[in-house]
Amino acid sequence: MKTELTTRQVFSYVFRDATPRKTLVICLAGTLVCAVLLALFEPRASRDLPFLWALFHWAAHLAGGLGVLIAVYLTAQRAGLSDRWRVALAVAALPFGVAFLSVGIETLIAAAIGEPQFRADGYWEELQHVALPAISLTSVALLAVFKAVEMAFARQSEILSRFAKKPSLRTLFPELPAALGEDLVSASANDHYVHLRTTEGSAMLSRRFSDCVEQLSAFDGVQVHRSHWVHLAHVSHVRTNGSSYLCSMLDGTEIPVSRRKHADLKLSLQHFTKTARRDTI
Repeated sequence: MKTELTTRQVFSYVFRDATPRKTLVICLAGTLVCAVLLALFEPRASRDLPFLWALFHWAAHLAGGLGVLIAVYLTAQRAGLSDRWRVALAVAALPFGVAFLSVGIETLIAAAIGEPQFRADGYWEELQHVALPAISLTSVALLAVFKAVEMAFARQSEILSRFAKKPSLRTLFPELPAALGEDLVSASANDHYVHLRTTEGSAMLSRRFSDCVEQLSAFDGVQVHRSHWVHLAHVSHVRTNGSSYLCSMLDGTEIPVSRRKHADLKLSLQHFTKTARRDTI
């Protein structure tokens, strides 16, 4: 299902953990890196400049452009405009502000280096030079951010499950003996207890089975029966057993699989196998 994002959702997601200081550091670092790359590539606008002046030229342009975007966006925000209009106005105003800054920057550099071949353009001439690159590059960057956040929203659960650190068994079940280790194999309901099995042994916990299954959601496992849960990493294969199924584990034990849960087990095993294969590449 396609996820429709608003501008506010995108900004909230991108800057969800950002403090003003952190945001400033990231912006300055990004500006410096881009300025160094542009100075090294020697585009026409700075080809005749010494490297340090070329670096200053691009750093000032990038920082000034970023300042124009922020200033126009905040002004539109104070005027009560919607998020979409704030972004649109900021992008539209960018070339006008950058052209003005560019004339001042190039006039300063021309006076500082005293070289006649490097002269500042007039405002309208400069505007013609910067309008298309400023609008197109900013639009492409914003589109890339929107698409990246859209993908992250759509695949959030998959991304989190892949990279999130799984809790230890003893964090979930403090009463579990330390000697049983962390490699869980299965969990089964046994009257008013839950039988947890690891590769090192087993233990009976005085808990509700449904509560245990909920706590085990952080693990790569699936409930295969109203009374049984298995860790997918320890599943060997699934075979038929009359009108139902049996899940054969790597340690040789067999766990009942209900017909209603069989399809869920197959899908979970397929997804787990694909994920495990991708992680090893």
